[in-house]
Amino acid sequence: DSRAVTELALEHFRERGLSNLAYCGALGFRWAVERGRFFREQVQAQGLTLHEFDLAERSPEAELKQLARWLRRLPKPVGVLACYDIRGQQVLEACYSARVRVPDEVAVLGVHNDALLCELCDPPLSSVIPDASRAGAMAAALLDSMMAGKSVPTETRLIAPLGVATRQSTDLVAV
Repeated sequence: DSRAVTELALEHFRERGLSNLAYCGALGFRWAVERGRFFREQVQAQGLTLHEFDLAERSPEAELKQLARWLRRLPKPVGVLACYDIRGQQVLEACYSARVRVPDEVAVLGVHNDALLCELCDPPLSSVIPDASRAGAMAAALLDSMMAGKSVPTETRLIAPLGVATRQSTDLVAV
């Protein structure tokens, strides 16, 4: 449920006193574009401005330079929601390259809570936790019904995330 993901992210940043917010997406992924739209709507509903940046799949070196330029220009302190953990890792790398301090100047939050990836980031990446067990159980039940020859409903089923795994990348209180 991308709307619930972005609601949690906004709440996480606001609890840390951040009013400058940004979204780093990925062109070509419908879910990333949708997540960015939901985040923009929620940020604007609170009377705030969202700074957005979408990375197209180019060379990693070119992406890092573009991302570093964008991060340097953002008002500080800022909370950046990355569309997923790999993008969050890239944001952290760009912060290092741009000599932008995390989390003091830029707080970074990913999505999917890939624990290994998040812990290997420097600093460790905070991330929204999906309800993977529930999603897997729902998928298995649907597959079981289909294999039994039963018809299954085709509507989209949204599964809310479980919360935020707070790690060092958002461990701050903005003053």
